[in-house]
Amino acid sequence: MVDHCGFYIVREAISQLSVSHNMTKMVDMGRNIFQSEDPVAMIQAVKEVVHDNESPEKAFDLYNTLKNKG
Repeated sequence: MVDHCGFYIVREAISQLSVSHNMTKMVDMGRNIFQSEDPVAMIQAVKEVVHDNESPEKAFDLYNTLKNKG
């Protein structure tokens, strides 16, 4: 195990970087949602992509439709 100690340290570091990178993407996504012209419409459009497997193009159309109704 001592011979492979460096491997475990590197693997753990990569794992932590991956978690950190994912958290950074989520924070950036949240910021973009809440700074959009219509955050509620943006959340509904993102939900369509994430939970209903909708295409980004259709979700963007939904966002614009909901934004313009308000």
